[in-house]
Amino acid sequence: MKKIGSVIAVFSGIMAILLFIMGCSSFTGAILGGVESGVSRAAEESVEQAIYSRLAPKEQTPPPKTSNWNQFMVTQAQIVFSYSFSAGGLWVGSVGYMPGEWTKFKWEPEGDPPVIMEKAFLKRLDDGNEWWRVSWSDKDVEWIYEALLSPTEEKLLRLRAKDADGNEGEIPVTADTPTIYNVPAELTKESIEGATVGKETITTPAGTFNTDHIKYLAVTGEGEIEWWATREVPGGIVKYLFRDKEEGVIWTSILNEKGRGATTILGSY
Repeated sequence: MKKIGSVIAVFSGIMAILLFIMGCSSFTGAILGGVESGVSRAAEESVEQAIYSRLAPKEQTPPPKTSNWNQFMVTQAQIVFSYSFSAGGLWVGSVGYMPGEWTKFKWEPEGDPPVIMEKAFLKRLDDGNEWWRVSWSDKDVEWIYEALLSPTEEKLLRLRAKDADGNEGEIPVTADTPTIYNVPAELTKESIEGATVGKETITTPAGTFNTDHIKYLAVTGEGEIEWWATREVPGGIVKYLFRDKEEGVIWTSILNEKGRGATTILGSY
């Protein structure tokens, strides 16, 4: 891969890798939530071309307070949420997040600059709905999203965003808004136990942890998604990666930081 100079270009790499892992049909269903979304329709025409045409570099971000800006940010949110809440449509961690808990992972694609991914459970409301934040950043830019999610209905209710230029706003969420948040496939306890290949001690920038090493074959293609799971951190995962049969490790994501006390930084509540 050639070096990429912005987070958005890395987003493109993420989706290309996820396509490689999952295959086109799984991508349109599991990652973007069905063929009714704009990106999914475009994927039917030409997946790679569709992704790159919609993930413009930072300099091409539409002007703020326009419908084009809203749509652009929704497209980015689809990618950010997909990777933050799952990988390959799965998440094997058995520990959830408590309100205020957050994690940051360093996502390192082979041959490209790393990206820091944040996931934070901000607040649970009296009606059971939940505020979450996800963000992606490198040394130059940061994209931030705060979303109100309905755990019972498994859907997005509100979305606020801040782009790499610092423009901030409320994104309209309607019945026609493409699916942004998808719940990972629920694995049985027996399935996870069957995929566990051993126990390992993993040292990360956030500490040293005793973990279960779990491997699943990719949905399509020849490769594996590997996880290192523990009950010692929010989310229950300290490391995960994709390993191609021929090329070896394509990307690695490792816990960089964890903590408590997360709250809104976009004035969401």
